[in-house]
Amino acid sequence: MERGVSADKTTRASRYTAYLILVEGPGEYYFAPEGLCVVGDNHSYAVYSLDSRHNFLRAAVMKFPLADLLGDGVSFRSAHIKLEDLTPFREERSLQNASATDLMQALYLDNPLRHYFLARYAP
Repeated sequence: MERGVSADKTTRASRYTAYLILVEGPGEYYFAPEGLCVVGDNHSYAVYSLDSRHNFLRAAVMKFPLADLLGDGVSFRSAHIKLEDLTPFREERSLQNASATDLMQALYLDNPLRHYFLARYAP
């Protein structure tokens, strides 16, 4: 489980917005998903990723406004980072009221190779 996030916070169904964190590294020509950012009603942020990328992704998400990250993205520590809103994914699969854990499981099961960083949350 992610450091600093209790089990209640990740399993409780609440209103939140979820975004895939897409990263284009130096010398790369495409964005690859590396994490999931969940923003709660109270504007609390939780980042789910591989442990080795957590601090980098959280720093990027916390440093820039959501509007910039959702648009063309931002440059951060020689990488280009942007967010992809998961609202359409949640609506297509009737996950609007699902917990963040249920969303992570659905993402991973939908495409395990693309969402490899969520493997530990899958059943």
